[in-house]
Amino acid sequence: MLRSSSESHCFSIPYTIRVSRRAKAARLRLSPYEGLIVVVPTGFDRKQVPALIESNKKWIEKVQRTFDAHRLDDTAMTGRVLPERIALAGIGQSWNIAYRHEPLQKPGIQVYEKAGFEVELVGAVENSQLCREAIEAWLKRQAKQHLGAQLMSLVSEHGFSVSGVSFRKQRSRWGSCSSKGRISLNLKLLFLPPELVRYIMLHELCHTLHMNHSKQFWSTVARFDPNCAEHDRRMKHAWRYVPAWFAMK
Repeated sequence: MLRSSSESHCFSIPYTIRVSRRAKAARLRLSPYEGLIVVVPTGFDRKQVPALIESNKKWIEKVQRTFDAHRLDDTAMTGRVLPERIALAGIGQSWNIAYRHEPLQKPGIQVYEKAGFEVELVGAVENSQLCREAIEAWLKRQAKQHLGAQLMSLVSEHGFSVSGVSFRKQRSRWGSCSSKGRISLNLKLLFLPPELVRYIMLHELCHTLHMNHSKQFWSTVARFDPNCAEHDRRMKHAWRYVPAWFAMK
């Protein structure tokens, strides 16, 4: 579990240090939106971090170039401003977003769905954080309604058994399955192509049969998704489909 973090720079490369109780040694992690993260164990001498980064400088620069090459050339996807349009590829919908300032009895923002796939945010819309929270809550409702239906359709079609499903915004995991058969899916799936959404759902559903990544597990996944190997490779760059305004904290 990550406990604390601090930000710094090394050789013009900004980085964040995070202390992990579980870490046995220092390691580097690169994220397209969070940048370079140095995960260190408790009690690690932080003076060693610059040398660690310098020794991995070529790898860091290579991965960063990969991020730049795969990033979609779309300001709606890469900008950090509030969106005026949200394309939810995972459920085949595209919504226009309008913002209207209006004093409310209680501080906050109300969200209204209108005809023609338009969402209007009303209230303290000058507060970008409140807007993001309101949009996230709306996206969660979309996920429950549409992704939830997709998942249960796969359950029925292939004879799986689940104890429940939940949706939340997660930093790195696209989905998970508990030992009791409860599926948790990342809200970011809403932005992914439908075939990748289906792959993640089937991947987690197969964990209800095999709580591991054994050969049996992958054979089961391949039985339901013959293109699972290709889809798994594509998931390594799936972050590029998620707009920066939603990927950020």
